[in-house]
Amino acid sequence: MISPARLTRRGIVVAVTAAVVATLAPGTPANAADQRFEYQIRPGTAQWRAFGSHQEMVDAVQMPPALAQRLRTTQLVDAVLAYPLLPDALAFNSVQQGLDVVARRFSGLGELLTRPDAGQVLLQRYRDLDVAVPADETLAQAGDRALAAWKLESILAQPTVLATLDHQESTALLRLGLAKHRAKRADAATYGEAGLEPTAVLLGRALALREGWNWSQSHLLREGVAVHPGAVSATVTAVRQHLADPEVTHELHDGFGTLDYASTVYTPYGTPVSVITMTSELTSAQITSYNSYVASNYPSATRERNASRKYNCHSYAWYSTSSSNDRWMNTPGDDKYWLDGSYTRWQVPYIWFANMKISYSSDDHSGIRVGTGDYVRSKWGQLPLMYHYWSYSPYSSATTNSYFPS
Repeated sequence: MISPARLTRRGIVVAVTAAVVATLAPGTPANAADQRFEYQIRPGTAQWRAFGSHQEMVDAVQMPPALAQRLRTTQLVDAVLAYPLLPDALAFNSVQQGLDVVARRFSGLGELLTRPDAGQVLLQRYRDLDVAVPADETLAQAGDRALAAWKLESILAQPTVLATLDHQESTALLRLGLAKHRAKRADAATYGEAGLEPTAVLLGRALALREGWNWSQSHLLREGVAVHPGAVSATVTAVRQHLADPEVTHELHDGFGTLDYASTVYTPYGTPVSVITMTSELTSAQITSYNSYVASNYPSATRERNASRKYNCHSYAWYSTSSSNDRWMNTPGDDKYWLDGSYTRWQVPYIWFANMKISYSSDDHSGIRVGTGDYVRSKWGQLPLMYHYWSYSPYSSATTNSYFPS
């Protein structure tokens, strides 16, 4: 295993000095109708590699709120889709949770979600979105195409955005979504089940608004992740039925199919913890794209295993570190490991134990400390298993607690 380069004090100073706020393209008047927002520091540059914490990255690509308000919606959409840290949303226990976190961190996305014409602009981008993968496209290019589709569909599926569409526009969206779904299904090697999820979320939420029912009763529509592949096909079927007979409602609910399914694991003291046993995996193109994202955006962290949707941070830290782990554990399941006394929270006057569990209570993340140092090994949602400095990850390290076996 190759350890990340240690972050020197000089490197941190250089990073902070270099982290100037992203601005409009050089020479562009602040009030120009065609102004374009550009990120002056980007992943892959020396400045980015010098960053010692995730907060420095966030600060370096932040958009001044006043500027976000001045940008036209078309320019704002460009900036949001190009936001270097947007895929951080995939590092959380659900896609919706991750997008909510990114929207709080990045003023550009927060502003876009309030625009009354956001739906119209994003709908036009969706019309132009080509999800078909050419025969000569490389695996990396196919993965990037799938990631671009995820970005657009996930933002368009946000409640405040969908609410800006009128009846005719939402009908167009439903028909477009069905077409994108067909195209993705025709290339299962690139998109797989995970690639169909954002399309289904978009379709299902748009359908719920049309028919006036609460989409939070569906795990897929609420969280952005299917607990079983049947949820995707059920959503697509409901949309087709609606277009054929719009006078009938087609509500979607939770439920487990024959593939991914609900199961139970136990704490060392025998407390049951509800988890999901995951049977479907990301495609090779998606794994390549997600691996590339962390390599580019988190160069001082080391990828130890490929991206995977089969297990997440809580499952890895508290249940099993095995590479064959296929359990996904959501909060508050991880809490049970210390609430039942299986683990004790470290505090003075305890000695500093090796390999303690670390809980990022400020951002719903878990990991395992490596030895007695400041490095952590943790699984980043659907992204890879990473070895990283404790404050160098997609998660806020403002409040953390460490735990040792009781």
